[in-house]
Amino acid sequence: MNIQIKSAFSLLAILLSCMMVTNAIANDAPAAASAKPKAAAASGPSDDDLSKALLNKINKGSGDIVIRTGDLPAGNPPAGNPPAQAKPEAKPRVASAPPPAKPVEKEPLEVVQWSYMDGPGGPENWGTISKENLACLKGKSQSPININVDRAVKADMTPLEFLYRPSPLSIVDNGYTVMVNYGEGSNLIAEGRQYRLVQFHFHKPSEEAINGDRTDMVVHLVHQHHEGDLLEVSVLMTTKPPATTRRYLWGNDEVKGNSLIQTLWNHVPLVKGKVETPGVMIDVNQLLPANRGYFTYMGSLSTPPCTENVLRYVMKTPIYVTEEQVKNFDRIYPMNARPLQPKGDRLVKESTGN
Repeated sequence: MNIQIKSAFSLLAILLSCMMVTNAIANDAPAAASAKPKAAAASGPSDDDLSKALLNKINKGSGDIVIRTGDLPAGNPPAGNPPAQAKPEAKPRVASAPPPAKPVEKEPLEVVQWSYMDGPGGPENWGTISKENLACLKGKSQSPININVDRAVKADMTPLEFLYRPSPLSIVDNGYTVMVNYGEGSNLIAEGRQYRLVQFHFHKPSEEAINGDRTDMVVHLVHQHHEGDLLEVSVLMTTKPPATTRRYLWGNDEVKGNSLIQTLWNHVPLVKGKVETPGVMIDVNQLLPANRGYFTYMGSLSTPPCTENVLRYVMKTPIYVTEEQVKNFDRIYPMNARPLQPKGDRLVKESTGN
């Protein structure tokens, strides 16, 4: 055995002796004091690893007996030098979004109802209340109009053929007028076309004017063709007794009021919008004058949405109603007539027959 080998064994013996002494000291230390070194030793190379590394050096015969990190088994760093732990990356701070602004509660817009009175809902504003009513403002053939008899074209036209029959009474105060929904089976023949009577209602004063004069009231008989076309017949109502009333020294013939009008007023519902069906039969023929002569023109509905292309007929002869019957309606609707509309270049015809 050469000198280098002897020296190596001597050093090995010295190293092992030191390690034994170190272990003995460590074993005598209190448990609390030894906790930290043990944890550190657990992370470094074991005694066996150091001995094997030293023997490998001696066997190589290089004369170098210094133990370096590269001489130890992979994955075992030297004691006292624990592996550096990667510092966790700090997450970037994300600015928290501000809480959403509380929506400003808007007060609901007040719905303007159309009416016959001056104001936001008055006739002059019907066309601006709703886009559905635009014809009330922009229409060119609106109703009602003033009929100038001298300007009407006299024509030999087919008489209107009223094919009305009795119907159960169905009456409602819709907030604008008293309206009667008429049963099926009653029709009107006009210009060779058949229209079904749908309903009739009242206005005070009359909406149509003859030579600038309006009568006390008017009843509008609303008809519809099966294709959807509308036709209205206006029957003027007056409190002036008929010219045929005979006069005597002791007075005039008694002129009675219209019996159908009285029946209707008797059954007007107490609650607006409520339809009453009292089980009474009525006959709309009682609202027609004996003289069936008429004026005719193209117009519109006289209430919103003011739909145009409505064929209008105005009976030339009014029917008679009593002042009390007019007053009774006045107590419900003192005025529910639309102002007169421009006639424009529309043609008005007057029938020459009865």
